[in-house]
Amino acid sequence: MHYIPLFCSFLFLLLQVSPSFALPQQSLVPGGIAVIELDRIDKTPSFKFQGKPVLISQSADRYIAVVGLPLSLKPGEYFIQGHWGKEKSLQKKFFLVKDKQYTTQHIEIKDKRKVNPYAEDMDRILEEKKRKQKARKAYNKEPVDLDFEQPSPGILTGSYGRRRVFNGQPRKPHSGMDIATAEGTPVKAPMDGTVIELGDFFFSGKLVYIHHGQGLITLFAHLSKINVALGDSISKGQIIGEVGATGRVTGPHLHWSLGLNQTWVDPALFLPALE
Repeated sequence: MHYIPLFCSFLFLLLQVSPSFALPQQSLVPGGIAVIELDRIDKTPSFKFQGKPVLISQSADRYIAVVGLPLSLKPGEYFIQGHWGKEKSLQKKFFLVKDKQYTTQHIEIKDKRKVNPYAEDMDRILEEKKRKQKARKAYNKEPVDLDFEQPSPGILTGSYGRRRVFNGQPRKPHSGMDIATAEGTPVKAPMDGTVIELGDFFFSGKLVYIHHGQGLITLFAHLSKINVALGDSISKGQIIGEVGATGRVTGPHLHWSLGLNQTWVDPALFLPALE
C-alpha cells in the first residue's frame, strides 16, 4: 500500500546533519526517530506529536524537532503541530513512516515467578509501574545536548523492538538495547542529567532513570550496584552504577532504554558509531 502526502507544501526537507551539530540518526519507522528542520528561527518553536511535547534542539541558525516514534505506530503519514513564540496560529510539519518488521526472541527464564508472578507480587508490580510511568512523563524546557556516548562497553545486541516470548508465553516487545558485558562493569551516564527515579524493581531489578531535559529520558536496568541518589545532578561520563543480573534476566547485561516524548525509541540511533 502506498501512502501519498496530502499537503505537499507543508512537507519538511530531510535534514542533512552537519558534523558540528550532534543529532541522532533519523529512522522513519516504528520505534525510530523523525528529525525535522523547522523553517523559522525568529521565534522559539513549541511543537507536539500526538499531544506530547517534542524535543527542540537549537544550533546557531536553526531549530530541529527530534520526535520519538512509538513501536505501535502504523505505517502512514503523520505530523507534528505547534506554533512559534506567542503566536496562536498552528503550523504542521508532515512526515511519512514506513513499516518495519522486528524479529521474535524466545527466552527461557529459570525463575518462573518472573514470568508468572504470584498474587502477592502484584501490588508491588503495579506500584512500580506507576513510578515508571511518572518517570517517563518528566519534562522541562532546558536546552539538551544530544552528543551521547555508549553507557557501557560491550556487545550491542540490537535487541530493541524484538517480540519476546518468555517460557513459551508472548510478552511486550523489547523497549531497549541490551549490552552484553561482565557483571561489575561500570555504567556511565551518556549525557548530563538528573536522577528522577531509582530502586530495586520486580522485573527490571536495580535501575536508574535520568532526565536529560525536554522529555529525553534514559533508563539503566538489571544493575548490581547503584552509585547515585534520587535528585542527583549527573555529568556525562559519571559512573551511575554497575552491570548486574538483577530482575528478570538470563545473565549479566545492561538494559538501556531511551525515551522521547514519552515513548521508548532505539538507543542505537543516538550512538556516534552509527553516523
